[in-house]
Amino acid sequence: MSDIHVTIVDDSSDNLRSYKQLLESSFKLELIQDPTLIFEFLSKASTDIIILDLHMPQMSGFTLFQKIRELYDFPVIFLSADPSEDVMIEGLSLGAEDFISKPVSIKELIARIKNKVLINGSKKNQSEIITFKDFELNCELQSVKLNNEDIQLTPLEYKLIHLFAKNPNRIYSKDSVAKLLWPNGDSCLQSIDTHLSNLRKKLHPFSSNLVTIKSRGYVLRI
Repeated sequence: MSDIHVTIVDDSSDNLRSYKQLLESSFKLELIQDPTLIFEFLSKASTDIIILDLHMPQMSGFTLFQKIRELYDFPVIFLSADPSEDVMIEGLSLGAEDFISKPVSIKELIARIKNKVLINGSKKNQSEIITFKDFELNCELQSVKLNNEDIQLTPLEYKLIHLFAKNPNRIYSKDSVAKLLWPNGDSCLQSIDTHLSNLRKKLHPFSSNLVTIKSRGYVLRI
């Protein structure tokens, strides 16, 4: 078994049992039947790649993919019995790393998973440290420096600045930020502004780049 961790989201319990039998000798697995529970899992653990079913009654694979992409950058593969070209194009256009139509051989599926994880790992190695002028964020150490001085942040403050630094110039709604901080749904939208205010104070003057856009959300302007 490799050290690669694969999270599979599929509303069919039969499909999940099959994935377990076919893949558990090759990967570490997390099998999720209710797509809305993936954020609870990701708040407590990490994964190397996510495989999504497309047609699920609670939430479509496309919708779930977009919600995941608002907060995380794990590679995602759609694995669907829908063979239509339009569906495949839509999935890839959204930004998924791959779209696989069933049936697929287990050897091909394993090879594709390893390929996408390898590519993503190479990208991460190139961007472990994010820098903007006097600001530096070390993703591996989860630390922040400003003018070469260590800045002590709370876990929530680090999550916030990590989100914005990884995705500069991208606007995040208050709801999206709340899902990152409180994936279980126990959010207090008003307290986001408090955490942001504290973060801005600690990161001054760099924090002037962290802008609140009325009725839209927040963005790190670089």
